[in-house]
Amino acid sequence: MLTGLIQWGMGRLENDPYIGTTKEKLARLGIKGVLYDLDDTLIYTSEIFRECMHSYADEVASQTGIERDLFYQSLSDINDEEYKRMGVNPLRWRAVVVKLEELFEDKTGIISEKIEVLLRIYSTLPRMRPGALTTMGVMKDANVKQGLVTHANVDWTNWKLDQLGLWNWFEAVYIADENGHKTASHWKSAMDMLGLQPSECLVVGDNLNGDVVPAAGLGARTVWMPSPWSVYRVGVVPEGTVQISEFNEFLEALDRLT
Repeated sequence: MLTGLIQWGMGRLENDPYIGTTKEKLARLGIKGVLYDLDDTLIYTSEIFRECMHSYADEVASQTGIERDLFYQSLSDINDEEYKRMGVNPLRWRAVVVKLEELFEDKTGIISEKIEVLLRIYSTLPRMRPGALTTMGVMKDANVKQGLVTHANVDWTNWKLDQLGLWNWFEAVYIADENGHKTASHWKSAMDMLGLQPSECLVVGDNLNGDVVPAAGLGARTVWMPSPWSVYRVGVVPEGTVQISEFNEFLEALDRLT
C-alpha cells in the first residue's frame, strides 16, 4: 500500500503520517537499524544469470548439435555443485565449462569458447526491486541506520552500487568473501560497523541459510524474501521470521514481527 502512495524523489517525507507510524513500530520492537542483502533482495540478479545461461545453452546447442534442454539442465546442475565448492567467485564458470566439456565430450571447443556469454552476467545492470528505494527512503526519514551485507565479487559489487547510485543509502557496507559462504560473522561485523547490537537490528534477505538463519541466531529480527534459487531456499525457517514477496509488504510486515 505504501508504495502506491509515496513516490521517492518527490520530496522529503518527515511530515508523512507513515513516518510516524513506522517510527512507532520500530520503537516497539527496539529496532534501530536495518541491514539488507543486495542480490535478489534489493536488486534482481537471478534473472540476469538465467538469461545468460539460457543464451549460452542456445548458442552451444545451435553450434554443436547437443540437445538444448539436456545441456541447460546439466549447466544448471553443475553450476549448483560448483557454487557449493567455490561460492560466488566468477571463476566458478570456468570450472562449470570444463565439466560440461567432459560430460558432453566436446571436441569442437564451442562449449569453452562461448563462456563469454555467461560472463555477460557481470556487465549487465540489474533492475531495482519495486519498492526497495521507497522502503529505504522511509527508513532514512525515520532515522533508522541502514547497512548492506552482500556476498559477491568485490569489483562487481562496487560496479553495481556505483551504477545504481546506492552507496549513500548505507552507513555500513560489508562484502563477504566470494570464495566462501555468508555466515553470522559477516552480519555481526556489519552490525558492529553500525554500532548496534543484533537485538537492535532487522535483517532482510533472500538466502535462508546465508541471511535469515545466521541473523536470527545472533538475535536480530528477520524478514525473508525467498530466493528464486532453490539452493538458497533450503533449510528451516527460524521462529519469528516474517516472509514477504516484495517490498510493498515490508512496512506492514513490521506488525507481524515480535
